[in-house]
Amino acid sequence: MLSLTKEAAPETDNTVAELSLAVSNRAVDLPWLLAQDENRLDFSANHRVRLRIEQDDYRVNLNRFMAREIDAISINSVDAIAQIVRQDIEADVILIAAYSNGNEAILVPNTATHSLNGKRIALTPHSSRHYLLERYLVRRQIDFDSVEILDVPENNITDVFGTEQAYAVVTENPNLSRLLQQGQAVALFDSRQIPNEIVDLIVVHREVLIDNPGFSQALLAIWFPTMERLQGTRRASTLEAMARIANMSREEFDRQIATISFSMTPAAALSAIRRDRIIRKTMRHIRYFVERNDLMGEEEFTNWVSYPGRTPALLHFNADPLQHYIAPVRKHQGT
Repeated sequence: MLSLTKEAAPETDNTVAELSLAVSNRAVDLPWLLAQDENRLDFSANHRVRLRIEQDDYRVNLNRFMAREIDAISINSVDAIAQIVRQDIEADVILIAAYSNGNEAILVPNTATHSLNGKRIALTPHSSRHYLLERYLVRRQIDFDSVEILDVPENNITDVFGTEQAYAVVTENPNLSRLLQQGQAVALFDSRQIPNEIVDLIVVHREVLIDNPGFSQALLAIWFPTMERLQGTRRASTLEAMARIANMSREEFDRQIATISFSMTPAAALSAIRRDRIIRKTMRHIRYFVERNDLMGEEEFTNWVSYPGRTPALLHFNADPLQHYIAPVRKHQGT
């Protein structure tokens, strides 16, 4: 990877940095995969960035980001705290890309009594699904120790449901949609019941962002044109293209996309990242989850997260890239 620093890269330097964004096969990541499919990544050269979209398993991406093998990642809010912050990695949130609107759910057999007391539940520990389960238990005043967690990777969760291994599963799309379509499961609780808590973020290593200020602008310049298409006359053809990339029927894809609320416009995205009161509330819930599962050791919560206009903590919600995208700073030409 080529890294440009402010000292080493004067304004007249035309060097282009090779930088990467990691995405997975989740529906929320399809706008990035569509841009790659349509060869729209070349636009990033205008920002002195040659952008690579690297698609892999979500957990593989997370490990590579923490190992600093990739520069930016599409990740949900729970993992941003429970995984990245716990590794003392300094990173900036430049975009709240989407909100979960039923994309994660607790599934039980459709013949069940719908009580989780004393039951074994399959999920991926310390994930957004684990967080969803704990929020359900808190809401229903069920003791955490009254349920047993079975550690199952998300890729294998469909193999466990309906077997003696687990009474219930906590999963996300595309597995969620597949299990519901089989007709043997019902959703006991989903992310619609905890709005604004499970959100998908674009997170960038802070040192990369400082050294390459055009990186965030390149990412935003790819995201929002796709969002514009989803609001206009090209919506149908854009959804068809995404469904093709996801190797799904349009009907199946529409079911999944209905569980996600995208940040559609730059103004709305800027407003969302500046709403620190809402973000703080979400972070309090995630903090409780992290502390209850002893994921942070002795680290003080005040050093975990910071908000626009504040001194950056480990994870900083940075509104500057969106502000500059909406109102670019014009450089004065010398005489």
